[in-house]
Amino acid sequence: MVGLSLAHRAPSSSEPATSAELVRVATQFDDDYQFNVDGAVWDRFDVSSQALISRANYVRWHQECPASPGVATIRSASSLTSGWWVVNYEIGGVSLRDYWHRVNGRWRFSLRRSNPSASALYSSTFAAFARATGCPPS
Repeated sequence: MVGLSLAHRAPSSSEPATSAELVRVATQFDDDYQFNVDGAVWDRFDVSSQALISRANYVRWHQECPASPGVATIRSASSLTSGWWVVNYEIGGVSLRDYWHRVNGRWRFSLRRSNPSASALYSSTFAAFARATGCPPS
């Protein structure tokens, strides 16, 4: 029997500004998303993304409409300009990109840059979110 640990490292005051550390953080983030550890996902959002939806609503919406995107395989992480980094990954043969940056020494995920359509959904109602994700509202 294979065990799966979703344990998180305790937050430190700083995370290294390296591609290896970003790959580690992004891998944990994608695992959390896949297994609906929704509070931890929201906690990695940057302030701009957190402003789209409260933590309580994000968790509730994803409990009512769980994500099941499949396993994400991180391919690379590299720096761009102005402090932004891109993480290239794949889910089910589809190549995707997420955008990250550092805030106060910690890696933060930008939902607004990575997935503008999801950003719009989180700014709407639960009913609209449920319809768009194929989940009937309860």
